[in-house]
Order: sequence, then C-alpha cells, then structure tokens
Amino acid sequence: MRHTKQRTGTAWTRTQALTIVATGLGLFMVFLDALIANVALPDIQRDFGVGESGLQWVVAAYSIGMAVFIMAGATAADRFGRRLLFVAGVSVFTLASAAAGLAPGLVPMAIARAVQGIGAATVTVTSLALVSAAFSDDNERAKAIGLWTGVASVATALGPTVGGVLTESVSWRAVFMVNVPVGVLVLALTFRYVAESREDTPRGFDWGGQLLFVVAVGSLAYGLIEGQKAGWTSSEIMTLLAVGVVGLAAFARYEYRNPHPMMDVRLFHHRAYAVGIATIFSAFFSAYGMLLVVTQYFQNVEGYSPESAGLLILPFAFNIMLLSPIAGRLAARVGPLPVARTGQPLLVAGLAVIALGMPVSVAVVAAGLFLCGAGVALLATPVTALAMSSVPVDRAGMASGIMSAQRAIGSTFGFAVLGSILAVWLGRTLSADLRQAVPDASARQAITDRIIQEANPHAYAAEIGPGRPLPGASAEQQAAIVEAATRDFIQGCQVSVGFGAALCAVTMVLLWTVAGSGTEPRASR
Repeated sequence: MRHTKQRTGTAWTRTQALTIVATGLGLFMVFLDALIANVALPDIQRDFGVGESGLQWVVAAYSIGMAVFIMAGATAADRFGRRLLFVAGVSVFTLASAAAGLAPGLVPMAIARAVQGIGAATVTVTSLALVSAAFSDDNERAKAIGLWTGVASVATALGPTVGGVLTESVSWRAVFMVNVPVGVLVLALTFRYVAESREDTPRGFDWGGQLLFVVAVGSLAYGLIEGQKAGWTSSEIMTLLAVGVVGLAAFARYEYRNPHPMMDVRLFHHRAYAVGIATIFSAFFSAYGMLLVVTQYFQNVEGYSPESAGLLILPFAFNIMLLSPIAGRLAARVGPLPVARTGQPLLVAGLAVIALGMPVSVAVVAAGLFLCGAGVALLATPVTALAMSSVPVDRAGMASGIMSAQRAIGSTFGFAVLGSILAVWLGRTLSADLRQAVPDASARQAITDRIIQEANPHAYAAEIGPGRPLPGASAEQQAAIVEAATRDFIQGCQVSVGFGAALCAVTMVLLWTVAGSGTEPRASR
C-alpha cells in the first residue's frame, strides 16, 4: 500500500540550515579523505623512498584510527555532548591533516593519518546526531538526513579526482592541506549555529574492551602489513599475529560477559545481522583493498598521471554516488534482501573483470571499476537495512555503531591483506623470472629488491650504471627486465584482486541463506 507524503510546509530556520552546512562540511572532509590519498600514493612513495608496506600504512593508518575509536566516540558524545565532541573531532582532524601535509617521512605521516582517523570517527558519529537533534518534525528530519547522506556520497565520488588534480597541479601535500581551511570554516559555523545535545542517561566507558580492541586490531594490521618486509616466519611477525588472534578472542569473551559492552557480541546471534556484518566487511575489504592495488597498476604499470588515474577511478565512485539513494528506495519498495542479492554478484563480477582485464587493457579495468561501484552501492545500504531490521529496537544504536565500525575494519584489513598479497607474489616469483634477463645472481637480487621496495616494475633503472649492480645493461636487457617485472606485477595484482573476489563470493552465498526479503517487522523475528 502506498502512503501519501504529509507536507508540513515548515521552512527550515537559518540555524537549521547552517547546522546542515556545518555538519555536512565536516562529514565531507572525512569521506573525501577516505579515497583522496590513493592517487597520491606513488608520489608519496617516491618522496619518502618507501615500498609496498609504506603505501599500505598511508591508507591503512587512517582506517585503523577510525575503526578503533568509532564506538568509544559515540559513547563520549552521548556523555559529554555531541557538539563538544564534534568540535573536538574536527579540530583533531584538521590539525592531523596539517601534520600529514607537512610530514617529513613515513612514520610521522602514518601517525598523523591514524590521528586523522580518530578525528574522523568522532565527526562521523556526532554529525548525524546533531542533524537529528536540530529537527523536531519527522518529515523535515528525514529530508535533512537524506541531504546529510548525499554529502557523504558526493565526497566519496570526488575523492580520487580531487586527489589527482591536487597532486598533479600542486603537490601530494595539498591533498592533506586542503582540509585546513575547510576545518576552520566548519568550526566557525559550529560555534555560531549548532546547538549542543546529549543523552539523558549515557552509557559508561568500556575501558577493558576498548584496550583489547586496539591491541587486537593494531597487532593484526601491523603484522599483515610488515610481514613481507620482516619475514612471515620471523618472531616479530609471528608474535604480532598471535597477539592479534588471541586478542580478538579475548575481546569477544570479555564483551560477551560485560553487562555494558562497547561492542555487544550477543547481537551476532541474529543470523541476518551476522551475515550483514560479514557482507559489509567483505565488501569494504575487497573494494578498498582493490583501489590500493589498482592505483599502483594505473600509475606504476600503465604510466598514468595522478590526475588521469583519479579520472579512471571515477566510474567506481560515481556509481556509488548515483546508485546509493536508488538502492535505498528499492530496498524500501521490495525489501533489502533482493537488492543486496543483486549488488553482491555485481561486486564479484566487477572484481573478476578487473583481475582478468589487467593484462588486456585499461578500458576493461575501468569497466570492472564501474561494476564494482554499482555492486557496492546496491549492496551497502540494503544490507545495512537488513541487518538493522533483524535486531531489537532497543539495541539499534549499538548495532549501528558496530556496522559503522565494520566498514572501517574491512577497509583496514583490505589495505593490509591485498597489498601484502601483491608484495608476497613479487617476492616469490620475480627473481626466478629475471634469471634469463639478468644471469648474475647478485645483480638480479638487487634489481628484485628495488622493484619490490618501490612496488614499481620500472624501478630497475636505479640499479643500472657505473658502480652499480648492473653497470652496462643493453637496451635489449633493459627491455627484458621491464617485461618480466611488469608481467609479474600484473599477475600479483590479479591474485590480490582475485582474493577479494573470492571472499565476496563466499558472502554472496551466505546472503542466500538468509530467509525472507528483510521487510518483516522486528517483533516477528
């Protein structure tokens, strides 16, 4: 049965409109930064002289900071005031952006990016609450939230292109410094127009759960990113991975027994919610990890400029912006499950097209990005609605926070795992494939190390010249080196993206084990 919209005719006040502007601009910065740095990675790599693990840290540190603080940020906002925490989050994010833009090396950059993520988590959880509090009328609040959601979609779509333009026309440092004036504007608008709000009976802090979560996620991410560089069987990496796994188990046990948990693991007893969490994790794991790999493919293999690489990624982001609101309307009409079951195969197909298309042409890879964007858009919103509709109403806030955290955790491990798969592939295959082109073992190892270190099949040139491992390489030898290195690099990218496709295929099957359409009322579950 179709319901007629009730028009209240209530015009937004100046304060309400500028609350939307302030919180929307804050959210815009956060979502823009999720992808804006990707196309700047090769330039950052050259300036800092870092390899694959260095690139992973630039993007993963942001997601780690966001993932480990998003639940604590929501609790702090309810207790101390949402406007106060929003201001704190924007301030931290802005200062950390400046620190990232001025960073002299990888370690300060990674620390600044992690702090950015903490600020981003706070902005994300408080901005929606401030918008909701500014509107008492349900219809007007729905319109305002729709506009708020649209801001995030536009920022996601513009991220790669803006990053490419700034990197090519100014510097990679401009990618981070652009946040500073925007952050100052957001703070000015917030102090002037945004009203304070807080929960009457806020939850207490779960310090034990927060500590276990930080240790577990941080140890796993560090071990996965540094594994190829330090050696997967080294005591350092084995210890980190063990601490991560044991830490996650301890965290789940601690939260299950805690009467006031940071992350209520009892919600996973609801099958639709558990499948929804797994699906969101796999989608963001695969999509964001794929973007790390594809960025290197466009710029390091195909030789595209940062601006051109940003434009090539645009079909992915544009489809998310275009189709996300349509997915929401479709989910409301036919139920979230049928829409999610359409989006997940598109995501798997897109990842497969990218993997298979890398040796063929850039056009095929761009087509795969288009399919991936459509898949993520038709999957993320409906599967979130499916998961949220499966839990009791009084647990909706906790369930929403866990779902938001899974997006950040998924992207964190996507960057870590898919980037590491590429590095492992090169480490296992490149030296053997260069044997014919470079018979000398020491010269071959030096070239192999250089290519892996810079994640660039053309990096061999640094080892050619007087006094270097390969003093007098002929044109034919150089061509043979770059051909073998490019072939191995593309194959590594294929294996990496293919792993993401396989993971999404597993959750695609899981989605078909969830009964119904996802439209049943909660009381009947």
